[in-house]
Amino acid sequence: MSEGFQPGGRAPAPPPLDLVQDFVNTEIPDWARDDIATPELLESWLCGRGLLGAEERVDAEGFVAARELRSALRALALLNTLGLRPPDRALDELRRALRGISLGVEPEADGRLAVVGAGAGAQRALAAIVAVVVEEQASGSWPRLKACRQETCGWVFFDASRNASSSWCSMSVCGSRAKSASYRRRRKASS
Repeated sequence: MSEGFQPGGRAPAPPPLDLVQDFVNTEIPDWARDDIATPELLESWLCGRGLLGAEERVDAEGFVAARELRSALRALALLNTLGLRPPDRALDELRRALRGISLGVEPEADGRLAVVGAGAGAQRALAAIVAVVVEEQASGSWPRLKACRQETCGWVFFDASRNASSSWCSMSVCGSRAKSASYRRRRKASS
């Protein structure tokens, strides 16, 4: 459901970063929606993106790993929004999420080396998502993948603004909510 849709008319992240954006946006707490709420839904999502073969299945371990990875990647994207370095707890969460994820290196047609997912089944599929993060961090485009700072939203968006200063998935939705709440707090404090 998240694929293609972007709040406020934002453009989606460019490929291959759009894969990470779509993966993290399979859950939006504000909408009480989780597009990979079961192993079968996760299987379908991964198959639909060519990350899992039609005959491959997601077991309980792969399902838990996917949810941990999604949470850790959202936390990293929020740190991009806030301009912060990861605190120890975020690094610990990321370490847990990367447990069992193996990456490899493959030559591309032009001779450049590319990081690729290794392993089998769901672990390979999740490793492919992690490989995109590694490549995008190396290219310098990763900091533009951000999570909306509205606590209940967390929508991951690509910040294409000139100075990369966006904080909200949409100024007209979450930005407006935050500004209204701030205004109400100031009014209450001054009365």
